[in-house]
Parts: sequence; structure tokens; C-alpha cells
Amino acid sequence: MPAEVARPWHRISPTASTPVSDAVREDRLVWIGSQEDLAHDYPQAAVSLPYEFCLAAAPLTGRRGPHGALFLLWPAGHARTASLRERDHVSSAARGVARMLDRADGTPAVPEVPRVIPAAPPRAYGGRPPHAAADWAERLPEGALALDLEGRITFVDGTAEALLGRASGHLLGTWPWKSLPWLDAPLVEDRYRAAVLSREPVEFTALRPPDIPLGFQLYPDSSGISVRITRPARHEEGTRPGPPAGAAVPQPGRVHQLLHLAAAMTETVTVRDVVEVVAHQVLPAFGADASCCPRPTRAASGSPATTGTIRRPSSGSTACPWTPG
Repeated sequence: MPAEVARPWHRISPTASTPVSDAVREDRLVWIGSQEDLAHDYPQAAVSLPYEFCLAAAPLTGRRGPHGALFLLWPAGHARTASLRERDHVSSAARGVARMLDRADGTPAVPEVPRVIPAAPPRAYGGRPPHAAADWAERLPEGALALDLEGRITFVDGTAEALLGRASGHLLGTWPWKSLPWLDAPLVEDRYRAAVLSREPVEFTALRPPDIPLGFQLYPDSSGISVRITRPARHEEGTRPGPPAGAAVPQPGRVHQLLHLAAAMTETVTVRDVVEVVAHQVLPAFGADASCCPRPTRAASGSPATTGTIRRPSSGSTACPWTPG
């Protein structure tokens, strides 16, 4: 899974209503077999991740207390109900990780950037040279593009260059939404995330400036995403307009982070509730230690401006994270 897609899960409060938090807090295996199960048990997570996938969270229970949780994801098509053997495998793996952490000296440091381990070695294709596949793609009437698991372009053929209006030298190694600003749109981000998480084909239409519609079909697997680019027939053109030129659009990941935080705020009633959500969910999600909340001077009364600080609570603390003044 790309690090950007998993960013909202980098730091999770133990008190949050999430599968990982429940697994650690209740010392049990949590299994979510479908999007419907996620919406029923964890509506906040379902709002920000409206895709088909299956997940499991198992506690890493050590001798001195919990180390965290083992969090696993499966694409769409996985069995909705875990078999007894599958549950035993997940729990056994979690116990093994916990034993390794018990033997470590002190608490292991949590890296800011997750470590990525390839799921499988590249395919050899019978020893045939790579240019044979490139020649095959060049003969097709549609454009061919390849993305790695992080969303960076690893291959682009000549037809794709012509359709996108950019040379391969400006595309290879970049994220499409960076090298092609007209793809920096919520629709594109949503379809990309759906392909990564569900591992099912998705498609969308985007408008290349000034008025050229292009069809994109994404075919994902565990090694990356193959993208087919076509020019829709005349009668299909203009069915899905893009954003106006120069219009501001959210950066990839920003929309889903906002949805996640908005869902958390819907459960607040009092000021104390808002403070708790900011301290336990917003600050950990962005890696911040505190948030300053200024109140401007009132012109009519002449009262001075005041500020308050919401601090990220320490582990096990039950004190109010709000500090006035």
C-alpha cells in the first residue's frame, strides 16, 4: 500500500474508535470482512475509506504490556468471514512479532517514513528482453502507462505521450498529478485509491486542457498499476468536464484526511469533546505535539486577545489536554 494512502493511520490514539485501537485496548483480534462491516462498526473509517477491502488487526501483547498491533489488509474478493485457520495464522504472527519486541533493548523508534518491503520479485517473462514488451505496447492504438505502488510513473509509450501532451522525460519517475496538473483532482485521487485498496479495475474520464477528454482504465495488482489511455468516441466527449483552468484543487490525500477529521467532529457535543478529538486524533494524525487556538481582541470591549493550547497527551494520561492563557 502506498505510504500516502496509509498516512491517516501513521499515528492512532489508543482511545480512538478504530480497529487497531480496539485490538490493542481490548486485547483481541478484530476482523472486518467488507465495506458494510466497516460502516457498521467504524463509521468514521468508512467515510474516509469508501472502498471494498478486508482487514484484520491483532494486538502485539508483550510481557510488559501492549507494543501496538499487527494490521493487515486484503483486496476485494477475499472471503468476508475469516476461517479458524486464518485467524490462528494472524494471531500466531502477532505473538511472534510481540516476542521479538520483548527482546529489543528499550522501545524501538518509530520511523517517520514507513519501511516498504516488496511483496513479490519482478516477473522474468521467460528471459525475453524488456524492449519486447515495450514494442508490443507501441503497436496498440491506445496509450500505455505503468505506475508503481507509490503511484509514480515507471513506463510510458509513444501513444500515451501524444495523448497526454508530455514527453516521457517529463513523466517518468513522477506522480501523474504532479507532472500533469489537470489530473490533480478529487475524482482522480478517489479512483487511484480505489484501485490500490480493492485491487479491482476502475476507470474515469478526465479533461486535458483545453477541451480534450481522455479515458483512463486502471488495472492493479500487487506490483503496481497498468493504465490504458484512450480518446473517447465523439458522442462520448464532454460527458465529464474537468476543473476550470487555474482552479485550485485539493492535493492527493487531503480530501480523505478532511473526511476522516470531519467524521470525528460529528461525534462532538461540548467544547471538551472538540478538545479531546483534536488532542487524541488530529494532533497524532499530523505528528504535532500542540495546537495554539488564539482569540482576537474584541474591539467593543477592548479586552486583550487570549490564547489557549491543546497539547498531545502523554501515554496513559487522563488530564484535560487544554491549557488556557
